[in-house]
Amino acid sequence: MDRHPQMPTPVDNNALRLVEATVADLDRIMELERQGFAAGHQELRSAYALRIATFPQGSLMAWRGADCVGCVFSEIWRATPQPDAAHFTLGHDIRERHDPVLGNELYISSMTLVPTVRGLGLGAPLLSACLAHATQAFPQLNSTLLLVNAAWAPARRIYAGLGFVEIARFAGFFDAGEGSRQDGIVMRRPIRP
Repeated sequence: MDRHPQMPTPVDNNALRLVEATVADLDRIMELERQGFAAGHQELRSAYALRIATFPQGSLMAWRGADCVGCVFSEIWRATPQPDAAHFTLGHDIRERHDPVLGNELYISSMTLVPTVRGLGLGAPLLSACLAHATQAFPQLNSTLLLVNAAWAPARRIYAGLGFVEIARFAGFFDAGEGSRQDGIVMRRPIRP
């Protein structure tokens, strides 16, 4: 029996079940981080521990059957017309902007799937399940925001397919290694049409 509420109930082999993360999941989260992101894009363990402690409802592990296949983390911010690059830095302190009472925008701070399930069409269901989970608990949310590396075409296709549109571009935001940088693209979509 899970120690947390489940969402959604699996109906087929590709169905994902989201479970709130705990500090006991940190080793698994860091392994997912290593498998999902290049060294210059990885968060620190302490950032995840703080996210779990501050916003457990937005710290979700994705299970497919008996296997943990990914995770997604989010924060609730007060929406601004034009985002500030400083708010998106790796290792930022969730407590600086997270406001579950007055916030009206869900910021997806991290999302990844293990390499063995990539290409199976699970990215969109993972993000959609996270949005459903958050909006059920926080009905005041009216938009969702995320930052993606401009070079990550598959992720950008998933987000665009879910209705996200580019609202800002941060030149050279991501460290691509060997002295090169890649742009960051901020994308937003309304929660409800």
